[in-house]
Parts: sequence; structure tokens; C-alpha cells
Amino acid sequence: PNVSITAYHINNNFDINPETLILGIPLSTCLRFLIPDVVNKGISKILYLDCDIICHGSLSELIDINLEGEIAGVILDSPDMQKRVKQLDYGVDFNGYFNAGVMLINNDEWRKNNVTQESLSMINSGKIFRYADQDVLNILLNGKVKYLQRKFNNKTTLSVNFDAEAKNIDNTIIMHYVTPNKPWYKIFKARYFDRYFNASPWKNNRRFFAPSPSEIRLKAKREISGKNYSIGVYHYFCYLISKVFRLRF
Repeated sequence: PNVSITAYHINNNFDINPETLILGIPLSTCLRFLIPDVVNKGISKILYLDCDIICHGSLSELIDINLEGEIAGVILDSPDMQKRVKQLDYGVDFNGYFNAGVMLINNDEWRKNNVTQESLSMINSGKIFRYADQDVLNILLNGKVKYLQRKFNNKTTLSVNFDAEAKNIDNTIIMHYVTPNKPWYKIFKARYFDRYFNASPWKNNRRFFAPSPSEIRLKAKREISGKNYSIGVYHYFCYLISKVFRLRF
């Protein structure tokens, strides 16, 4: 395919108030603030994607959407998240809280509204934002976004106990693996991720078994309850080793 990859190196001057980064949210997630100011000024739109997504089909339909002067095209977050953010004291009546893992950004409008600087100022103001940069973007872009179909950001929660992917495929174009249960950990059922991983240049790279010992313990309990005793005992042994010696499999 006719594709090129450009790597942008951000210097050490990029800094975020660490008190804002709760819930294990890394500083790097705030790099999305910078994108329209970093890319070539001749690019009118850019599609931002979190790293924990897979694409099931052509993105042309998404890329070709007319944003009609709005700053970004976004997808509403889950009903549970809509309820949670209403309890946060931000002084904002959200028209519809969106998930920032997939954004079709109108670069010209982003720059015109000075979103990069406003975002950095807000997140470094000393106020605690529970969902960090996602909250900041929702506050600043409130009423200035176009809502897109859920198939462009279908959130999936992986578990050792069930195949969440199978319930979320439908007409999904972009599947988004939210929560710390990521598909690159082998303990989770993620057949679509596995398919693409095994076809990628990184297929021989090592994948850790689980993000923490607790998932290995859950896997052991599930196998034992299903009368797969040997597999269950094996996983429980792995759990004990990882717990006691703090090893990663």
C-alpha cells in the first residue's frame, strides 16, 4: 500500500500537572492536545485514534464526513459514563459527553479556537479532572462537535470470563478496547486482535500473559468451575508465582 509513517518527537518541555493524572492515566494521553499544531498546516482534517483500537473496515466513510464547521467529529460515550460525568463538579452542562479515543479533528477550527493552549492551561490549572484530558476536551468542545455513529468507536471491555468481542462486532468499523484489560495480554479472549497481530510485522514479539496476578486467579477459578482442573491448577500455580515473586508471565 502507498503509506508513509512520520514519527514526531516531543521534547521534555511537554509537562502535565501529575495531580490531574489519576486512575493510572499516563502523561502521554495528553499528547493529543498537540496534534493539530504539530502536523502540516495544509492538512485540513486528521483522524486521531487511541492505540487500543482495531479497525474492521474501510475508514473512507469516516474520513469523508463533512464536519460542517465544528471542531471535531466524536462519538458519544456509554450511558454509564453519561451518568458519571453528571456527578462531577465542573460547572458544565454537557450536551453529550464523548469518548476522546476516536476524534475526527477539524484542524483549522481547532487552531482558530486555540484548543491546544486552552487545553494545556486547563489541565495544568490545579483542578482535578477525573478523566484527565478527556474531561478537558469535553469542557472546551462542548457544543462545538458533530456526533458520529457508534460504529466508529465501539467500546469493548475484555474479560477472562466471556468473549466480549463477539457481542460488539455487528457493523463495527473501529473496536475500542477500554479498561486496563487490553487485547495484547494473552489471557483475554480477543480473536480479532489476535488475527491482526499474527498478520503484523510484530507477530514474533513477546506478549505478556496478564496485566496483573488477579486476572490469572480469575482465569484459574473459571477453568476449575468448568471442570478443567488441570488448566485451572496450572493457572493458579502461575498466579501464586506471580504474586509471591512479582513475576510477569
